[in-house]
Amino acid sequence: MNARLEPLARKAACLLIPSLILSCLLIFFSFFTRAAYAQQASESVHATGSNLLRVGDGSTTDQNGNTFDKRYFEEIADARLFFNYFSLGLRYEMDDPSEVGRSYTDREFRRRWLTYRKDQLELTAGDVPALFGRGLAVDCFESRPLNYDSWLDGVFGRTQYNVPSDWLDLDASIAIKGVGGQEDFYPVPLSTSTQLLVQDTIPMHISARAADMELGFFKKRVTLGATFLQAFTTTNIPAGRGIIQTTTRQVNQPDFFADINSGEFEAFAEWTENRNQVNEYLSSPLDTSHTGHALYGSLSYSNSFIGLTFDYKNYSYFLHQPGDPFTNVFSKLPISSPPEVYKDYTWTSITRTTHAVNFDDELGYQLEANITAIPQVVLDLNAAASSSHDKYDPGGAVLDSTSIFPKLNDVGFYPYWEIYGEAEWDFDPNNDLNFLKFAVHRRNEVVAYTPGTGLADERWSTTIAGKFQYETTPTQSLLAIWEHQWAFDGSLGTNDKRRINELITLQYSFNPLITFGGILDKSFFYAESPFATDGTWGQGFISLRLGGSHSLLASYGSERGGLNCTGGICRVVPPFKGLRLTLTSQI
Repeated sequence: MNARLEPLARKAACLLIPSLILSCLLIFFSFFTRAAYAQQASESVHATGSNLLRVGDGSTTDQNGNTFDKRYFEEIADARLFFNYFSLGLRYEMDDPSEVGRSYTDREFRRRWLTYRKDQLELTAGDVPALFGRGLAVDCFESRPLNYDSWLDGVFGRTQYNVPSDWLDLDASIAIKGVGGQEDFYPVPLSTSTQLLVQDTIPMHISARAADMELGFFKKRVTLGATFLQAFTTTNIPAGRGIIQTTTRQVNQPDFFADINSGEFEAFAEWTENRNQVNEYLSSPLDTSHTGHALYGSLSYSNSFIGLTFDYKNYSYFLHQPGDPFTNVFSKLPISSPPEVYKDYTWTSITRTTHAVNFDDELGYQLEANITAIPQVVLDLNAAASSSHDKYDPGGAVLDSTSIFPKLNDVGFYPYWEIYGEAEWDFDPNNDLNFLKFAVHRRNEVVAYTPGTGLADERWSTTIAGKFQYETTPTQSLLAIWEHQWAFDGSLGTNDKRRINELITLQYSFNPLITFGGILDKSFFYAESPFATDGTWGQGFISLRLGGSHSLLASYGSERGGLNCTGGICRVVPPFKGLRLTLTSQI
């Protein structure tokens, strides 16, 4: 065996033990289920489980171009037991280290929860997610690709009461939700290097509780909701020589929303106000407060021929100039995650320059149209834009402001806009696998601005892309993807800040047993003639379906890396060269 892979193999053998234990538990649960069912058919007892094993062995580079070894081992095993009205969930997680973000090496069950469901009542104790409205006040979620986790360790409950028609003949209902608990939240690192900054790894301790009530009328075609959140946060930052500087705050946050759904039309609006009170700042007594706001709204219309959507955001949780010392003190809570109000793309080249939302200070909108009036053709048109509320001078004073619509003609407002068009043609009406898709995208944004000088670093990209899939036989298919991009990044330290990027993906499938293919990713300096290669990344992959419950994905080669975003939160994933293995199991 390769000497580099021997330690990884030994680690794999050790870390697979918890997965085997969970598998044995699931087998026992399954046997118990059948035995219990035989004794009492009215009781519903069953177990489910999943396992995700990811291994990587290779090298990566930091932002300065330095190359070093990169190995990661991630093992995530979930098991659930359902018995009558109860369900028990356990997750074992071991990242040693993780591919991105912090590692979990305690070899413990990172998730455990017990849920009771009967009729209109649900109660959960343990690790709980929560979403009230569209998340302006409460949205506790997890994103595995980002290693982002804002679940609470506590309790969650909800119930609903249908108002009798002889009391109120409006098909009315009252729904109540509540969540409470605590967590140590680790933010997504601000640094793009592989060596994280000290402040990036410091967790924020959050203790929070929230209640939500929703009044529904006409079978919830009209819903009025109200939420109140109270949270206490503590951040301890090392200041050297064993000194810890502590910052504490209290947040009281009311939230109101309304949803009207008439079938073809839907309108939604939500508003929140976060009231912050700081009593200690960097271990010094301080009595200061700040009140911020956030507004989100959407209008949509859809029928069998067309769908139209308009989204609007006005997020002013904490309006401030860049570098304000209270940025992490008065910013929105990590358990709040409003909509980003731009399209999530599946094209790799477009996602590498995705706009990172500044939830503290951003207003904007999105327009989207989905047209299906042409037989076998689907058109998707999208446009989005945003900016900050204020423009500042070098001293931090506000020079100019906008309050309703984004200001796109002044670089001091950090303007961003993008337009997108896509057409998909299903050329075989009897087979959903046969299609041809073509897309065009343009994005432009200011990523840095120097007050008083008018100087700004802009980033833009123009992308054209195509995707073709064809079923060659009833059990085989071919997939080809091509992406071509012209890009400019003013923040680059090179003389030539323009690039041409090419990405080609080819894949052939023997459904559903085996899929194999390759990826070629190249970047060129734009001004050179002939083109000088900035980078070339190539990768081959194969996916195997093992029985009905397991799949193995193996890839070898190099990957460019880049931005990875979920819900407006972005992480820079470093490049990687080497072997990746992913084993997924569903039991």
